[in-house]
Amino acid sequence: MNLIEVTEKFPDELTATKFFEKARWKDKPTCAYCGSDNVSPRKSDYRFTCFNCNKSFSVTVNTMLHRTRIPLRTWLIAFSLVTDAKKGISAKQLERNLDVSYKTAWRMGMKMRTLMRETNGKLDDVVEMDETYVGGKPRRGGLSTLTKEEKAYYDKTVQRLDKRFDISEGKQKKKWIPAHLVKRGRGTRKVPVVGIVERDGNVIAKVMEKLSHDNLKAMVQKHVEEEDAVLITDKYKGYNRLEKIIDHIKVDHEKMYSYRGINTNTIESFWAIIKRGIMGQYHKITLRYLPDYITEFVFKYNNRNDDDMFKTLVLNSMQPQRARA
Repeated sequence: MNLIEVTEKFPDELTATKFFEKARWKDKPTCAYCGSDNVSPRKSDYRFTCFNCNKSFSVTVNTMLHRTRIPLRTWLIAFSLVTDAKKGISAKQLERNLDVSYKTAWRMGMKMRTLMRETNGKLDDVVEMDETYVGGKPRRGGLSTLTKEEKAYYDKTVQRLDKRFDISEGKQKKKWIPAHLVKRGRGTRKVPVVGIVERDGNVIAKVMEKLSHDNLKAMVQKHVEEEDAVLITDKYKGYNRLEKIIDHIKVDHEKMYSYRGINTNTIESFWAIIKRGIMGQYHKITLRYLPDYITEFVFKYNNRNDDDMFKTLVLNSMQPQRARA
């Protein structure tokens, strides 16, 4: 549901409240504490009173939106904005669009990512597995454009900076890290994220702080139907010996990227969405919250062919409270 539809369908707080009530209770409200349906009509403050336990409650009590002070109409607008943004929407953008504080917008964003957690069945048929690394990367030096005199000048400058910051003894400061010391690819200090995608199906991705054969194998066993699937990966050594548990094909990217459909292009396309979202919208994500942002991208990818993401968030928000995973 896009923003225009939301504002037209829910012009005030009452219509938004009724929408959440229907999502939670369907036709008849029941007490959020004792479950009795012997409750009063909705009051002006959008609350009910239970005649059985004599407690007052609203539609959000004991749900994922428990104790929210944000109007429910504002939540619906936020659901629309977030589900409409394929590559995500920053807290600063939510702050401007919802007319709330940055702190409130950030918390709303994190709450919505909690609502996006889902339990999918196992993947089968042709599945691709790969890993990516989240974080900034150094720009390539444009040495081909430098004259000999310019290159000599910069080489001399680098040597001066190396000596000043004593990098030979491992005491370099963050403001000066020579390019030849910045590792790329699997040697980087960036955070690895591992993903498995089914061709024309769903994706599963998780932050994996330690890339090892045992961790990769456990992920395959947990999320893939080993007997019914064919796994395609690159030639990273961590994928070695997976043929013992699943039909496994390895693509040597030093020689080719695709041969008659044998490739890892689908999972790499998913990584492209994540990196464009992080670089273009969020800019920087800490390790603590990275799994939540990965959850958002997975949720949107898995629901890319459906128009029910907005409704799914509403239904999930009315589920009982659950602890942070």
